[in-house]
Amino acid sequence: MQLALQRLEQQLDQYGQELDRYTLEQLTRQPSVEEWSLGQMYQHLIASALYMQLGNMEKCIRQYEQDRQQEAAYHEDSFARIAVKESAAPTAIAVDSATIQTSTNGKTESGESIFAEGSFPPVRIKVPGVPEPSQPKSREQLLNGLEQVRIRARELAPQAAAVPACYTEKHPRFGGLSAAEWMLLIEMHYRHHLHQKRRLDEFLNMSI
Repeated sequence: MQLALQRLEQQLDQYGQELDRYTLEQLTRQPSVEEWSLGQMYQHLIASALYMQLGNMEKCIRQYEQDRQQEAAYHEDSFARIAVKESAAPTAIAVDSATIQTSTNGKTESGESIFAEGSFPPVRIKVPGVPEPSQPKSREQLLNGLEQVRIRARELAPQAAAVPACYTEKHPRFGGLSAAEWMLLIEMHYRHHLHQKRRLDEFLNMSI
């Protein structure tokens, strides 16, 4: 998990440093009405990390913590009943598998592939339901967004490291992902969009 966080922070550093190269006009210039500007791509990366990837990572953590609390309460209740009724038949104090509610949804074939390869395929991928990003109002807005991703990832990474892989949240294309896999996905997502960034850099150089 620590290595995944370090790699993500390297991506955040690179994206942040690159912003110095552009004016706001360049950041908001679109190749066509159907294609995102560079600023919109940044907005997409920031929003996806904060509200989808880190959000689902947090859901995995929260479900695990809830189940641990239920397990602790179960054991406490079992010991209490044993104490007041010593003559009773032996009581099983192990938690029944049905007590812990975990998601068992596995990854799709696409999900298995990208995690085996450690990266997205070098082609354009469209995930259903992704909203059109807004144009940024300033470079500072984008820098602040990247920093929010960094702060939140640092907060959640230690917690995510302790969550068993059976706790998953569903990705619309890749299937059930664990907390650790959601962290890995953020870095892969940022790395994948470097292909789009290169295309947009070429467009900006050609159109200046």
